[in-house]
Amino acid sequence: MAFQNQTMKANTSFVLILFFAVQYTASTNVFHFVIEETSFDRLCQSKKILTVNGQFPGPTIYALAGETLSLDVENRGKDNVTMFWRVGRHVKSDQVEWLVEAGAAVRKNITISEDDEGTLWWHAMNIWQRATVHGAFIVHPEPDDHVDIPIILGEWWKKDVKEVFVDYIDSGSDVKSNAYTINGQPGDFYPCSKNGTFRIVVDTGKKYLLRIVNAAIHKKLYLGIASHNLTVIAMDGSPIIEPLSTPFVELTRQHSIDCIFEANQQPNYYYYMVASTNISEAYDTNKITTAIIEYQGSYKPSLPPLLPLLPNLSPNYDKSSSRDYLYVILTFVILGLFFCTTFIMWPQSVLQEKEAKQSKEVVNGVEHAMEEAVNLQEQNNTELSNDELYRMGMIPTTKANKS
Repeated sequence: MAFQNQTMKANTSFVLILFFAVQYTASTNVFHFVIEETSFDRLCQSKKILTVNGQFPGPTIYALAGETLSLDVENRGKDNVTMFWRVGRHVKSDQVEWLVEAGAAVRKNITISEDDEGTLWWHAMNIWQRATVHGAFIVHPEPDDHVDIPIILGEWWKKDVKEVFVDYIDSGSDVKSNAYTINGQPGDFYPCSKNGTFRIVVDTGKKYLLRIVNAAIHKKLYLGIASHNLTVIAMDGSPIIEPLSTPFVELTRQHSIDCIFEANQQPNYYYYMVASTNISEAYDTNKITTAIIEYQGSYKPSLPPLLPLLPNLSPNYDKSSSRDYLYVILTFVILGLFFCTTFIMWPQSVLQEKEAKQSKEVVNGVEHAMEEAVNLQEQNNTELSNDELYRMGMIPTTKANKS
């Protein structure tokens, strides 16, 4: 009996161990990251940048709230890299920031809190490495069938990125990139870029959840889609209480927004998604990055892609001074109209009216004189002399004198 009890306890322990092992395996996703230099062709030239798994931007991590992730990171680059995982408000600090030395590999687990959900992101801590080593981190509260579309807004430099930021640190000058990017692509308006423009193929009537991250180094960016509104439902991994419908969204650097757009426009057009720093650049085709919203179907677009309307929020745009300037312009316009009406148009109309009145009086006088002459001729049955015709106003003075 004692042997049977011991056997039952042993079996129970084995079952429990097996159960927890299966549970751990089932709830743990393993992600393999390899940091290495990769060659990319952008803006008509080829250059090497630091990437994860050869991708720019890097791979998107999908997770469920409460899930444990196992992250394997191997650094094949020349420099040490400190990785930072913006995966929620409740993750321990030692889980989200750790060093991966050059030539080494590190594995760590991250447990997502039950309270976390939405779009976050991961990136390298070093500023020049972060320019190309980054990606989205999407946490779902539960499994769903949403169509998630990660949109990573970034930048591209023709020079070596490390050199750019070394110059920035030494001189303190602004870090100006050669192009902004949507999912690593500059878009239609940059040289040698049209074939790589990022496209989103949609079905009419369906809704799509955009997971937007601003990975630009220093710039605030605005994003909009031509003829489509965006409904904001979360910011920086936190759902908002009241969804907001807007024609564009504003993303400060290193922040994220979740928004839904519905494919509810005519399918015979392409629609541009545009990212820009301000409206003064929104239609300067040398300074904006674009993606294309393409409706599913066999058709040829009847027009070039439509551009969205973005807000006038340029860094140099002063609403008060612009308003004052507008008032000055309107004042001059009103004064000009008053001057034209009072001193030009009104006197001309008075003069024209006076001339018309005089002409009418002359015509009436001539008609009256002709009637009088005809009546007199009929009465006398004789031809009237020049003096008589002059007296009635029918001929000028010279002819009357000659007679």
